[in-house]
Amino acid sequence: MAVYAGDAGLEHALAYDAAFVPRYAQRFGERLLLALDLPPRPSVLDLACRTGYPAVQVLERARDGRVIALDEDGRYLELARARAGAELGRRIFFKQGSPTSLGFSDEIFSNVVGNLIDRVARDRSAVLAESARVLRPGGQLAVTLPLRGSFVEAVDVLREVSQRFADDGLATRVDRYEHGMPGVEALREEIEAAGFERVSVDAWQFTLEYASAADLFADPVAQAAAMPEWRACAEGAARPDEVLAELRRFLDTYFEGRRLAITVEGGCAVGHRTLGRLP
Repeated sequence: MAVYAGDAGLEHALAYDAAFVPRYAQRFGERLLLALDLPPRPSVLDLACRTGYPAVQVLERARDGRVIALDEDGRYLELARARAGAELGRRIFFKQGSPTSLGFSDEIFSNVVGNLIDRVARDRSAVLAESARVLRPGGQLAVTLPLRGSFVEAVDVLREVSQRFADDGLATRVDRYEHGMPGVEALREEIEAAGFERVSVDAWQFTLEYASAADLFADPVAQAAAMPEWRACAEGAARPDEVLAELRRFLDTYFEGRRLAITVEGGCAVGHRTLGRLP
């Protein structure tokens, strides 16, 4: 992925930090921080640091340790480095890199964390396999992501539009989108299959509220959290612009006279790298 530098990249990172972090990312990151179990002198890898949240908060807890924080999109790293202050290059290091292909030796980290791993990688199995590889035996994994049932209002409308348009391409993409978000049991099984034990998944629900579908589509949080997938679904149809227009119209009609509420099913999964051989 290309590095985005200069004013445009910093402007994007600042906008993300001002809207997406407090209204969405922190809802997940707070659960991750509560689940974090750091040993003495921890060595922590953050798979999805974005603008430095929650990597800097992890560092504050790892008083005698260090944090290496990755993001594949270089637009965020300038702001993340600024946030680290005097600890940058001493106890916290920000690098551009992919969570599905980690450039580290085996078994060197005590903890691997990833807040909203769905925003940085589509291949969750590769993320889990790489996490298991670089963790020490017994080391802790803690990741967050939206679970099945998130954005159900949009999913239901997109499915109805696919039926009205008799569009198999749209229907296929909607199904793929919905099933790409795991349920609690499915996520636990995925993590166990990757070489983790004592796996638990903490699930909770919250809503994002809007005055109208126009506000939803204009919201930076929705644009980062779900809009790319909604557009990808629509692009499976013969007339994608009409699909998105119908999505807006249906949502306004359904929520007429009340605030439009979009459901998010949050999930924080924790596991420990098995002491035995990896799969």
